[in-house]
Amino acid sequence: MAEMSFPHLLTPLTLRGTTLRNRMIVPGMATHFAEPDGTISAPLREYLEARAIGGFAAVVTENIGVDPGGRVMARMAMANDDRFLPGLSQLAAAIKKHGTAVIGQINHGGRQTSSKITGQQPVAPSPIPCPLMREMPRELTESEIHYLQDAYAAAAMRLHRAGFDGVEIHAAHGYLAAEFLSRYSNARTDQFGGDLPNRMRFLIGIVERIRAATAPGFLIFVRISVQEFVPNGLDVDESILIGRRLAAQGVDVLSLSVGVYESYNRLTLLSGEPEGPWLPVAGQVKRAISIPVIGVGRVKRPQVAEQALKNGDIDLVAIGRASITDSDFPDHVRRGKRDFISSCVSCNLCLGRSAKPVMVCPINPFVGREAMLRDLAPAPPQVITIRGGGIAAMTAAWLAALRGHKVTVVDQSGEFGGMQAWRSRVPGQAEYGNAVAAVIARARAVGVVLRQAREAAADIVWTVRRFESAPRWARKGREGITSFDVLRDPQLRLPHRILIVGDDLSATDAALLLAERGHHVTLRSPSKDIGFDAHPGFRNLNRELLTQRGAKIEVGVQADRLEEGDSFDACVFGRIPDAVLNELEQWSAVSGNAAAAVIDDAYEPGALMRSVYRSVDLVLGAPTYFAADKGSAPVGLSV
Repeated sequence: MAEMSFPHLLTPLTLRGTTLRNRMIVPGMATHFAEPDGTISAPLREYLEARAIGGFAAVVTENIGVDPGGRVMARMAMANDDRFLPGLSQLAAAIKKHGTAVIGQINHGGRQTSSKITGQQPVAPSPIPCPLMREMPRELTESEIHYLQDAYAAAAMRLHRAGFDGVEIHAAHGYLAAEFLSRYSNARTDQFGGDLPNRMRFLIGIVERIRAATAPGFLIFVRISVQEFVPNGLDVDESILIGRRLAAQGVDVLSLSVGVYESYNRLTLLSGEPEGPWLPVAGQVKRAISIPVIGVGRVKRPQVAEQALKNGDIDLVAIGRASITDSDFPDHVRRGKRDFISSCVSCNLCLGRSAKPVMVCPINPFVGREAMLRDLAPAPPQVITIRGGGIAAMTAAWLAALRGHKVTVVDQSGEFGGMQAWRSRVPGQAEYGNAVAAVIARARAVGVVLRQAREAAADIVWTVRRFESAPRWARKGREGITSFDVLRDPQLRLPHRILIVGDDLSATDAALLLAERGHHVTLRSPSKDIGFDAHPGFRNLNRELLTQRGAKIEVGVQADRLEEGDSFDACVFGRIPDAVLNELEQWSAVSGNAAAAVIDDAYEPGALMRSVYRSVDLVLGAPTYFAADKGSAPVGLSV
């Protein structure tokens, strides 16, 4: 049945004698799981192996450094010395034993790194700083260029010796090889600058060295940004010429991405933005070159990938963030388990946070901890009741049932998705409903019972609470409700002219929901922007969506002026600016009855992620994963 539904996606592809069992690959994505000394860690190995177990045809590792001066993160795997061979060999063996090809992505950061990471001044084709990194790079001499070309080749040879099936040269996203390709970052006047053939010389020299030093069956992928979205950046026409030259040099696959650091939001699209927008762009390149191409860009549903393959836009599809959420994505496609697919909500928390940059996921809290889930110890069976729904509650229920407990989730509203079910009603955020359905299906698959009726006797009771800050501003005689009232109740009737006060995501989403329903909406924020507690991309996206629906946005409004004006018939209150998590009066419990522990439901993705990870700690009795996070609330007892 699944094979008939996705015939192109499940068709094998053979490259230089290596057969890929389907068209789904894991692209290189930074996890920050490597050891600080550059060796492969157990979490990194477990993370990548889990995707091989899940049925991906190939796994491309996160970028592996070719030279210490090109490290782009503190925990970056390295291949510039033979001492890294044992860990690399173990990684390759762990992936290949499951029938998945392993491709090592090799990289040098160029100007897109920092002396704080490398201990030395960044280098680049030209002394032009990256606008985001803001550090002047030193221009490479020709002898240094040749040295670095040799360094890429030496790293590739080590990966070959370690058992890798091939390498992917990272020449996208503004890193060193990409910097040579683009007039945006390459102002040289020698043989490595100027026209496109000269700008390709650095990359072509790397390819030639690797092809000469490795066996005929060793695969070479190259990743480029087809469009950089910056002045004088690469475009489709130049990318086609680059692709043709690389094919002539023996490159096997071209991975087609977009963007550089300062335009990276074009690649890391959020929920509410289109799925797979760059696949047709990849198709323009594919039809003009002779080698297979990989398409990328918020591909989270097999239907999107299948259509792109059918259209002839791509030959392979990179399942990036969706593979973090669901390591078994290909297996679920093959077996037709659609309820488990499409659970990624593109919140971008996996891309890292400054305080704790390791990869995390609010839907899959075992990313990088796959062995913990695989080796889960059974517990003496108990009857557990969880009062209230939500993704954290459903995660706790699933995990407790896996340990052998009999678990029932009771929610008299029948909306077991909690606050994320509310968010799925916001324009552009319907995909949160897919995530809710996936976590519910996951829980039910291991025996969790969902019930609207009154709860039965239980050995242990956990209750859900929600951080809903009560409005403290004077109402001035107007009708006043909270943003969560609006989001919770789709039948809520309000007058036409509405003032929404708040600087958080819930206030922004409530404004968007009401504007979509035809209300005259003004969103007034006491902060310098809207949706301060969410990913910055949501601010830009929601500004655009609100403007399209005729809403007015005011920011930086002084606290004593937030309710000024007589043209509003109702006022909706979002977050109180001075509300903090450890004030218990800001929390509302689903049930006021006594419980052994609480599980937090949350609206904003970062808060949701913390609540999910703490729910895991509750079930496992482990130290709180986010114990050091400022403002974290206590979890309670564990089983």
